[in-house]
Formats: sequence, C-alpha cells, structure tokens
Amino acid sequence: MKTSWKPPLAAGVVLAALTGASAGAGASPDAGAAQGCVPRTNVEAIVDDSGSMAFNDSNDLRIRAMELFIDTQGNEKRTLGAVEFGSDATPLFGPGLIGQDPGGFKAALNAALVEDGGATDYNAAFAAAGAHNPNANARIFLTDGEHTDDPAYAEGHRGGPPVYVIGLGAGAPGGPSDELLKRIAGETGGLYSRADDASGLQAAMFELNTAIACQAPPKRFSDSFIRTGQTASHRIAIPRRVNTAQFALSWEDAEDAFTIGGFRVVRRGKVVGKASQRRVRRLKVSRRRGATFTTVRVSRLVRGKLRFEVRAKRLSTPGVPVDLTTQVSRTRR
Repeated sequence: MKTSWKPPLAAGVVLAALTGASAGAGASPDAGAAQGCVPRTNVEAIVDDSGSMAFNDSNDLRIRAMELFIDTQGNEKRTLGAVEFGSDATPLFGPGLIGQDPGGFKAALNAALVEDGGATDYNAAFAAAGAHNPNANARIFLTDGEHTDDPAYAEGHRGGPPVYVIGLGAGAPGGPSDELLKRIAGETGGLYSRADDASGLQAAMFELNTAIACQAPPKRFSDSFIRTGQTASHRIAIPRRVNTAQFALSWEDAEDAFTIGGFRVVRRGKVVGKASQRRVRRLKVSRRRGATFTTVRVSRLVRGKLRFEVRAKRLSTPGVPVDLTTQVSRTRR
C-alpha cells in the first residue's frame, strides 16, 4: 500500500508532513498539531464517481474509506454531508450527525457510487457541495483525475473551508493534476494525500481524519501475511497525559479479514495496564468492523509502551502475501 503525504502550503489546521520525529514510536502525540487548531465539526465529502473509477477503484475502496470515516470513534457528533460527482454532481446524504444515521449514510454510498458519472467536473463538484452544505467548515475531496469538462476549472475551492484532498493515482507526482490537487488543499489551509493506487485510500482517509480532528499524523505499521493465524507484534509510546489511542486496520480484499488485540501497557518491564486483568489498570477497548477495515479505540491508558498484536483471521488465498496497514493516533486528556 503506497500513500505519500504532501504538507499544506498554507499555515492553519495541522502540520501533517511525516517527519522522522512524528513518525517515530516515541513521538509526542500532538507533535504535528498546530497551536490554535480547531477540530472541524461539519464536513462535506465530495466523492468522485466518474467512469474511470471502474478501473482505478474496482473494489470500491473509496466507499470503504468513507465508511471508515463514519466508523471512526469520536466522529459520532460530527456533522457529515456528501455529494457525488462526474460530469455533474448530486447529493448523496445529509448533512446530519454521523451518530444519528451511520447505517443510512453507508447505504447511500453503496447504492449511488457505481462509476456512472461520466467525465470529471470539478466545477459541478464544488458548486454542489456549497449548495448542499453551506455551513460546512471542512471538505473532503476524493478524486482519481484532473478536471476534464469545459469550461476550465473555475477555482471553486477558493473562499470555502479547508479542503482535505485524496488524489487517487493523480497523474505523475509533480504533474499538472497532482499539483492542482496540492494547490486546492494548500490554498484553503487543508491537506493533500496522494494514494498511488486504491489500496491506499482507507489509510489516506484515516490520516485526513486525524488532521480534521486536530491530532498529529498517525503512526503507521505495514505487515504482510501469508497464512491464517499469522501474527505481528508492535508497540507505541504512550507519554504522560495521553489516555486514548485510536487504531485503524485496513486491507484491500473483503475476502480477507484481520483482527487486533493483546493490548497491554508496559513500563520498565512490568505490565501496568491490560484489557482484562486484575491488579493492574484495566484498559477499555471498543471495536467497529467493516468489510476491509477495523477501527478500535483503546482508552484509560497510562504512561508506558502500548504493545499489541495484529493477526490474519482469514486469508482467501493462503500462500499469497496480503498487505495490512495498521495506523494509530494518540489523544491527550
């Protein structure tokens, strides 16, 4: 899975470049958050459903990425609306509180995003988003190509809220399409993430979610599995005053399945927190599962090293390597 970050050109919500410090296991969880960052509470998603998505996203992972955003714990009180676009643009759902109708939002995504949009009209996309949710204080813009319709792109992002952009295979890095998407994010104080192929969409969405929530870029782990039951172990530092870690596991094929567990906090060689054990602090673990992702929230953390294991629960073709991306963000009290 390949997803590369492009930092915003304008100062504002979050400095999300993956530096050696922010990506390290010992980094402060708010190392990438700019002072004065305000979490975005009303998000309008603009999702590309042009005909090219039939080839560039044949497994509909853009739908899974949106479902991951809906299922990320902490987003229940966030307002979300969405439009789809191709040669024209139409509303998908909302705007409304995610926690009030997550199932309805997901059903609308699965029913409507069927790669029938024709060409790619950014003008229609931004006009529809503005009319559909004029009170949005953030936008997610997911597209696999440059503006293709006449007239030329009318810079519809300008004057609007921060745009958090996912460019799916957006031409060559540094090319016209790539640079336009970077500029849309930069001019609005948002963020640009480039996913070289569809397998990176879910991970890119989780990274955007941390920026929207004013958290530092998540720590990322990449593992490859060839047999059911195979495990991989990891750890991440939990500094003082951090009490929550948010995990996202994502993979490409719905025929495969992965899980995460074995959470324990170790300090100076001793277990000081565990999901189910007496005599140490009991961690609280809650999960939500999608077809190609799992989100997990671990709370009641204490200072130390949070250790965990990821496991291949089901592999459709044993012996053939399957990639799993695990991301974790940390939240201060």
